[in-house]
Amino acid sequence: MGFVLIVFSLVLTWLFGYLRHCYTYWEQRGVPQVRTHFFFGNFFKLKSIHHSELLQETYDAFKGKSKVAGTYVYTRPLAVVTDLDLAKTILIKDFNKFVDRMDAPFNLEKNPLAGHLFNLHGEQWRALRTKLSPTFTSGKIKYMFSTITSVAQQLDETCRQEVAESASRGHILELHDLLGRYTVDVIGNCAFGIECNSLKNPKAEFREVARQLFTGHNRNVRWSLFKRTYARFLEKMPIRPRHPHEDFVSFFLRLVRDTVEVREREHIKRNDFMDLLLGLRKTDEKNGLTVDQLAAQVFVFFVAGFETSSSNMSYALYELAKNPNIQSQLRAEIQSVLQKHGKLTYEAMMEMSYLDHVVNETLRKYPALASLTRVPSEDYKVPGDEANIVLERGVSVHIPVRAIHYDPEYYPEPHEFRPERFEVAALQQRHPMAFLGFGDGPRNCIGLRFGRMQVKVGLITLLSSYRFLLPADGSSKLIIGNKNFLLIPDQGIRLRVEPLAV
Repeated sequence: MGFVLIVFSLVLTWLFGYLRHCYTYWEQRGVPQVRTHFFFGNFFKLKSIHHSELLQETYDAFKGKSKVAGTYVYTRPLAVVTDLDLAKTILIKDFNKFVDRMDAPFNLEKNPLAGHLFNLHGEQWRALRTKLSPTFTSGKIKYMFSTITSVAQQLDETCRQEVAESASRGHILELHDLLGRYTVDVIGNCAFGIECNSLKNPKAEFREVARQLFTGHNRNVRWSLFKRTYARFLEKMPIRPRHPHEDFVSFFLRLVRDTVEVREREHIKRNDFMDLLLGLRKTDEKNGLTVDQLAAQVFVFFVAGFETSSSNMSYALYELAKNPNIQSQLRAEIQSVLQKHGKLTYEAMMEMSYLDHVVNETLRKYPALASLTRVPSEDYKVPGDEANIVLERGVSVHIPVRAIHYDPEYYPEPHEFRPERFEVAALQQRHPMAFLGFGDGPRNCIGLRFGRMQVKVGLITLLSSYRFLLPADGSSKLIIGNKNFLLIPDQGIRLRVEPLAV
């Protein structure tokens, strides 16, 4: 018994010494850090809040005092950038030293879908980005406009039907799910060339797969961060945790392989993302995309595009319901431009400047990602810092997007919804890094044009025909979920929807 107690005491002493060493990482390097819990570091707070709040706390505590501050996720140190000039340097000027988003390993043999643009490192990323960039020009994206407007027509029809069916409930609709079905159908058409029909059938296979990707039992931010933090250790374990997307690998690989086989055999041409990727295979047979690489890009296009856009539209309608004067002003612009052009065209959409401001202000208040992550490929001395701070190779660096977007120095009364913040005059007075809705620099969101297009078409369609109001019973309270990396409404968004008089 005494021997067991001695061993236990030694293990406990070692554990506390190890944790103390881990949680003084930043102090040892002259970097200010938030106060840590002696056992859990800073991460124990995430039991009740989204991880964006951890970054917010660090940003608020040290902005103006240090260009970089420190915090921890489990035992892993995180550097939080609190200076916008440094953020610009990392994302643009010194990008070659911060190419990678993360240093966690991934196994392409076991999960071919992991080899997508968001994940890839270094030269692999550069080569693939170079190949894919021509497929995301405004000219190529414009080809998909008619496909999106066709799905938007189905959105209008479905919305009209659900409004009629909800008469007994005061015309209250849950919009986040409805708009998720719209974006699934859009991306199903544009990425796979497949009619998903989830607007007509909420239980359609594509919609169920999409829902599980973000709401399954293992889509938990704490568990995901644990696996990412200790990825190399877990890779060596005889029993390893399943990859979050492992359940869907065979589904997407089969779908893409079948689509590629049919199109190449029957020489099918469509104005969609798959068609553009197949064009890369034909023009460069030696260095073109393999089917697995193609599947990975289509997969991330699907995952990144449907939830971010449906949330963005949902949040926009929520804010417009809270601010009826802004909604009226936006609707007036939409109706005026549509009357001028006779119908919704790509040129008409691009002419709607106030709509652009509304979309940007929504992204400011509700950015898809709480932060942009970068990993230095070498030890990096923070420029112009009197404390001579050095970010070591491999440390995780976070640019806290949400914290910056809510900084009253850049956005007075940041919790207010004010689209005029994005007028040209206002933009010129603000630091260029004060808005990071789509990231910035060479590794910004490659699909931003497509994302904005499907959001704008959806909003134009709905605001042309319906008025959105807060429910009279006060049931519209917005709750952001804390179990996902993305900022997703936890209980949907319920609004009263009234058809406009014709």
